[in-house]
Amino acid sequence: MPNDLPTIGSSSIGAILGLSPWSSPWDVWARAHGLTESSSSAATQRGHILEPAIGAHYAHLNNVQIKSGPAYEADPIIGPEEWMHARPDFFVTSDSAKWLLEIKSTRKFDHRWGFSGTNSVPPYYAAQCVWQMAVTDDDRCDLAAFATMSDEYRCFNIYRDKSVESKILDYVRDWYDKHIRAGAPPEVDGSTACSKSLAKLFEQESKTFIEPSDTHIELAAKLKDIRRQCAELDDQKRRLENQLKEQIGTAYGIAGVATWSQSKPRSRFDRSSFEADNPDLAKKYIIEGEPTRTFRFNYTGEK
Repeated sequence: MPNDLPTIGSSSIGAILGLSPWSSPWDVWARAHGLTESSSSAATQRGHILEPAIGAHYAHLNNVQIKSGPAYEADPIIGPEEWMHARPDFFVTSDSAKWLLEIKSTRKFDHRWGFSGTNSVPPYYAAQCVWQMAVTDDDRCDLAAFATMSDEYRCFNIYRDKSVESKILDYVRDWYDKHIRAGAPPEVDGSTACSKSLAKLFEQESKTFIEPSDTHIELAAKLKDIRRQCAELDDQKRRLENQLKEQIGTAYGIAGVATWSQSKPRSRFDRSSFEADNPDLAKKYIIEGEPTRTFRFNYTGEK
C-alpha cells in the first residue's frame, strides 16, 4: 500500500458494516491511525486454542485435507484491490474441489445460528466469509463452529454471491477512502473505542468554558431525558430481580428462569493500609497510566 496505509481484513468487516456486537467502525479507524492497539479477550484466546481441534474434526467428518492459512504474524493474502486482505483459518482440498474453512467457537448456539448444512450464521460472520472469498477468489467458505456449553458442533456452507459481495465491497471501499485514506473520523457512536479516541484527539488545553449553543442545549436535553429513562428502567430492573429473589427463597433457583447462588467470601487487597505501613515499598510498584478526560454531566434543564 502507498504511504504504508493499513489494509482491511475480514475480521474488520463486521465492525465497518455496523454488524458486530463487539466492535464499531471506531475500533477499526482508531487502530488504523494508531490511537488504540489490538487486544485479545478470553474468548479470542479460547478460539485460538480450539481452532486446530475443530478444524481436524471437520476434516475427519468430511474426509478432506486442510492446510492452515497465514498466521497472524505472517503476511496476509492481498485481494484484487491492494487495500484488501484476508487470513483464512484453513484451505480445504478434496479430490475434486477446493474451498475455505472458517472456525468459530461460541458459548452456545442462540437464535442467530441455524442448522448444520445451511448458510444461517450470525451476519458478522457471514460478512467475514464473504470478504475472504472476495480476497482469495474462492466460491465456497464453510464455517465450522463449536458451542462449549452444550458440547455441540455445527457446520455451515456459505457460497459466493457476487451481487452481495459487490455491495459490501462498494460500501467498504467508500469507507476506506473516506476514513483511512482521507483520515476523517467515523460518525460518533456509543462505543468504548469512540470514547477513548475522542479523549486522545481532543486533549484538554485550558480550563475555560465555551458558551452553550442551541446544538449544545439540544444534546444536553436529550441526554438528560435518556439518563432519566435509564434510572427508571434500572430501578424497575432491580425491583423485578428482588421479586424473583423473594420467590426463590432458600432454594438455588427457579428452573429455566434464574439462579440465586451463594458465593464464597471474597478476599481483597487493602491497598491503603499497605501504602500507610510500607510507603517506600509501595512507591516501587505504582505504575503511572496515561492521562484521561473525565466527563461530568451537570445540565439541569434550566438554560
